[in-house]
Amino acid sequence: MILGFVLANAALLTATLLVPNPLDPPPWPIQMKLRPPAFPFFLMLVAWSTFTLSPRLVLGSGLIVIATWSVGVGIVALQPATQLGFGLPGAGPAALAHYLDPAFVDAAAWATSVFTACLITGILAVVVHRTQQLVAAQARVERARDNLARHISANLVEELAELDEPFGPARIQDAAILFADVVGFTSLCEGRPPQAVMAMLRGFHERMAECVFEAGGTLDKFVGDSVMATFGTPKPDRRDAVNALGCARKMLACLDAWNIERRAHGELVLQIGIGLHFGPVVLGTIGHERRLEYAVLGDTVNTASRLEALSRDLRTPLVSSHALIEQVRAEVGEHAVKGMHRHASVTVRGRAQATDIWILAEQECKARSTHLETGSATAA
Repeated sequence: MILGFVLANAALLTATLLVPNPLDPPPWPIQMKLRPPAFPFFLMLVAWSTFTLSPRLVLGSGLIVIATWSVGVGIVALQPATQLGFGLPGAGPAALAHYLDPAFVDAAAWATSVFTACLITGILAVVVHRTQQLVAAQARVERARDNLARHISANLVEELAELDEPFGPARIQDAAILFADVVGFTSLCEGRPPQAVMAMLRGFHERMAECVFEAGGTLDKFVGDSVMATFGTPKPDRRDAVNALGCARKMLACLDAWNIERRAHGELVLQIGIGLHFGPVVLGTIGHERRLEYAVLGDTVNTASRLEALSRDLRTPLVSSHALIEQVRAEVGEHAVKGMHRHASVTVRGRAQATDIWILAEQECKARSTHLETGSATAA
């Protein structure tokens, strides 16, 4: 279709330029239509074909234009009155008069036009081919980035894409760590088909991940029914602790809304435990050269995981270290820790010293239970 369009326009342009105009008296000899050269108008058709991003169509358009114009020039050159020559025929007044004769057709001008058209068509074809490669390469990069984003957090994808050495050597910096885990997941899976368990996990992961992204965190990994998120990696921010605590609250609110839907459909209500801690972590890549993984390691990570496990014993959905609460206060003030209650120090597994912790206030827990019951009754 594209080549047909080029052919039709080239034929129309040839006829327009070479066919005598009956409304233009006195008529000049048809040979004069070749002066000055009108072929540059045809190059617009070749230029138009570059929008197809196809080198073959560009070359095809160039050949069609050359052939169409050559046919028109040939028809004029074969006229009985035509005086055909190649450039200036010799020297002297007689040669100049012959060259300036209105019936003279210069084959050299046609050859120059054909050569110019071939050169420009070739250049445009190479440019289009290169552009095509760049577009394909960019498409592969975007596809790879989208595939990578399915496995690691989106802000890590941007970090990987923008820098030649995105992580560099291992380094230590402060970050907030969040662990969220489904309470009693093993018993929930008992007697349920694998498809139902997988659907439940996907729904849980999807909602928790969205909370992490909305709070500006990095989704570090999924481990079964557990979610690990970091705030302040790979680049620290002035509100990392606040964002981590806000993400925990978002997770609880999102789970409450989902539980209302689940109860309305006769499904079991889920409960989660969340652990938060703030402190120095080690950032870097670990693994084999053929399978590297970006990791956040250190005592801060281990403590956050232990605090999450401690939520079962304390019968609270949210346990935060005092270090994170103090960091929240330093970042935005006392109002941000509203709804949290300081608990007695506890000794977590793997640490010799007791850890000061905060838990979700009792009235907050009751409010969540009331909201769940009210929402379930409304849905019913």
